[in-house]
Amino acid sequence: MKQAPVDAPPAAGRVRTAPTSSHRNDIQGLRAVAVLTVLLYHTGLGPSGGFIGVDVFFVLSGFLITGLLVREHDRTGRISLPTFWARRLRRLLPASALVLIVTCVVSRWYLPPARWESIGSDAVAASTYIVNWRLAASSVDYLAEGAAASPLQHYWSLSIEEQFYVVWPLLMSLVLLARTRKVAIAVIGLITAGSFALALATYSAQTYFTTQTRVWELAAGALCAVAMASRPAWQNGPERPRWTGLLSWAGLVLIFVCLFVVKPTTMWPGPLTAMVIAGTVLVLGFGDAPNSVKTVLALRPLTWIGDISYSLYLWHWPLVVFAERDGTLTPQEGWSIVGISVVLATATYYLVEQPTRKAKLLSRTRVGIATGLALVVIGAGTGQALTQAKSVDDPVNALGAAAPTQLQQSATALAPRPEEAAKDNGEIYQRDCPSNYANAAMQPCVFDYRTAGVGPRVLAVGDSKMGQWMPTLIQLARRHHWQLTSITKAGCAFSDTRRYQAPNVEYSNCVTWNDSVKQEALKEHPDLLITTQLEYYATVRNGVGLQGEENRQEMIRGLNVRLHEMQDAGIPTVTIAETPRMLRDMPECVSTHLKDLMACSRSRPFALRNSGMVKAASTATDTPVIDLNDKICAAERCPAVMGDMLMYRDDHHLTATYARTLTPYFEEQLGPALVRYKLRQTLLGTAPATVAPPSATQG
Repeated sequence: MKQAPVDAPPAAGRVRTAPTSSHRNDIQGLRAVAVLTVLLYHTGLGPSGGFIGVDVFFVLSGFLITGLLVREHDRTGRISLPTFWARRLRRLLPASALVLIVTCVVSRWYLPPARWESIGSDAVAASTYIVNWRLAASSVDYLAEGAAASPLQHYWSLSIEEQFYVVWPLLMSLVLLARTRKVAIAVIGLITAGSFALALATYSAQTYFTTQTRVWELAAGALCAVAMASRPAWQNGPERPRWTGLLSWAGLVLIFVCLFVVKPTTMWPGPLTAMVIAGTVLVLGFGDAPNSVKTVLALRPLTWIGDISYSLYLWHWPLVVFAERDGTLTPQEGWSIVGISVVLATATYYLVEQPTRKAKLLSRTRVGIATGLALVVIGAGTGQALTQAKSVDDPVNALGAAAPTQLQQSATALAPRPEEAAKDNGEIYQRDCPSNYANAAMQPCVFDYRTAGVGPRVLAVGDSKMGQWMPTLIQLARRHHWQLTSITKAGCAFSDTRRYQAPNVEYSNCVTWNDSVKQEALKEHPDLLITTQLEYYATVRNGVGLQGEENRQEMIRGLNVRLHEMQDAGIPTVTIAETPRMLRDMPECVSTHLKDLMACSRSRPFALRNSGMVKAASTATDTPVIDLNDKICAAERCPAVMGDMLMYRDDHHLTATYARTLTPYFEEQLGPALVRYKLRQTLLGTAPATVAPPSATQG
C-alpha cells in the first residue's frame, strides 16, 4: 500500500505525523533471524534459547500491523475492518491451510493411529485459530504428560496473532479518533504493562500459550509503531544522528545474548522475555538509521529467508515431528529437515503465497473473506475426518481380565481402540474432579448408590494411580449400594512425603492438599478408606532431593505416616499394590504392532521393578493390601493387550475399560481384607464374591 506523501495535508481533525515505511529490508532480515533461530532450535542444531524467535515474531507482527492501521487512518480518516480482515485472510490462510491439510494426510499415513484423534482435534483448533487454548489446557493436564508432540503444535503462535488481528483493529479505530497520538500511546502502554504484569503474576505452564499473557509482546511492537509515527519526520529519516544506529545494534546484541542465556526451563514469558522484546523494539525503532543493523540485516540472503519465513515456520515443525517418530533427531537428520523445509517453503511462497496475494479476484473484500472462511471449513473438516479414522474394528466380545492370563499375539479388533485410549480414563475425569497441578483445593467426586441415604461410605484418595481404580470401585459401589467419594490430585499421593514437581521445584500445594484430605477423612470418618500411588516419585527432605534407596525409604515412610494416622483415628484402610510401568506409550505401540503384540509387552520383573513400596508400607502398618498384578501380567511378561482389550491409556495407567473387567477379582480380594475390620457383610453383603464375566462397557 502506498503511503501518503510527506507534505500531504493531514486529515481533518488530526495532527501531521511522520510516515513509517511499509517495507524495510532490515525488518525482512530480522524475520530471517527469528525463523532461523526457531528452526535450528527445533532441529537440535541451535542454541538453547532458539524458541525466542517466536517472541521476535510477535513484536514484528504488532509493529507492522499497527503501522499499517495508522497509515490507513492517516490517509483516509478511518480503518476499513472488512478490508483489513480480508487482507489478513488472503495473506495467511492459503499457506497455513495447505500445511495443515498435508500434515493431517501424512499423519494418517505415517504416524501411529493412536495419535490420529489428538492430531485431528489439533487440526480443528488450529484451523479456527484457538489451538493455543487447547494447548494451554493440556499443559496442566497430568494425563497429557509424556504425550508425543503434535505436528500442529506450532500453530499456537499463529492463533495468538490471528486473535490479535481480530481485536486490535477495533481498538485502534477507537483510540485513533483522538486528536493526539498521546492517547493511543497511553492506551497501548497500559495494555503492554498490564499483560506483562499478568504474565508474571499468574505464571504457570499455561501462560506460555494464553493470549492474555502474550499480547503484551505484540502490543510492545504496536507501541513502537505509534511512537515512530508520532515523531517528527526528520527523526525517522536519514537526517537522524548517526549514533542512533548504535541503538539498533544494542537491540540485536540483546536478542543474541538471550539465545544463549535462556534455557527451556527459564520462566517464559518472564523477565528475560522483556529483554528479547526490548531488543526487538530497538531494532525496529532504529534499524533504518545510519550505521544501523540494516548493513547486515538487509543483505539479500537474509531478506530472502525473511520473504519465505512464514512458510518456513509452517513447514519445519511437522517435518521435525515426523522425523522423530522413531527417536531423537541426529544432526544429519536435523540438517536434512532444514534443507527440506527451505525447499517446501520456497515452493509455497512462489506457488501459493504470492499468487493468492496478487490475485485480482481475491482482492475483492467479500471474495477474500469468503475464500478465507472456506479454507477454515476445509481445514477443520480435514481434522474432523482424522479424528473419526479407525485403526481397528470394535470387538464382538472383549473379555479383558476374564480371558486366560496369556500373551495375546495379535489383534484385529480392540476395546478401546488405540486412538480412543487416552480419553478412556473413567467417570471422575469426565466430571473433571481430580485437582490438577496448580490446584491445591480438594475436588471431591461423589457417587451415591445408597438406598434412602442409608449405607456404607467409602473414601478413595490419592494420585492418578488411585484414579485409575475408580471405574472398578464405581461398579462395586453400584452393586453394593455404597456412597463412594474420590478425592484425587495429579501427581500427589496421600502421603507425608514432600516431592519435586519439576527439577529443584517442590510440589508445595501437594502438601496443602494432603493436609486438607487428611482433615476431611478425620472429620467424615468413612467406613473404609482406600489408597494407592505411583511406584516412584522424586522426593525431597529438608530441601535436599533424595535418590535411590534413600528415596524409596522416604516414600515408604510418607505412606506409613498416613496409614498410622488413619489407624489411630479408627478408620479402616485398604491399599492397592502398584501396577506395572511399561516401556513406552502402549496405545501407540499397539497401533503399530497389531500383528506382533509381543513387541509391546515387557518383562514382568522390569515392569514391576520399582513397585513394592505400597506393600512395604502396608506390611509395616499391618494394613490389608489388594494385589491384582497376576490379572495384569502373565508369569514372565506384562502384556499390553488381554482378551482383545487395550490395557493401558499411556505407559502406566490402566484404561477404564480394562479396569472395569478387574471388578470381580478386586471384590474377591477385598472380602478377606475386610474380615479383619468386621466389615465384609456391611460393604459386600453376605454372599461371597463371584467371578462373573465382566462387561467391557462403562458401568
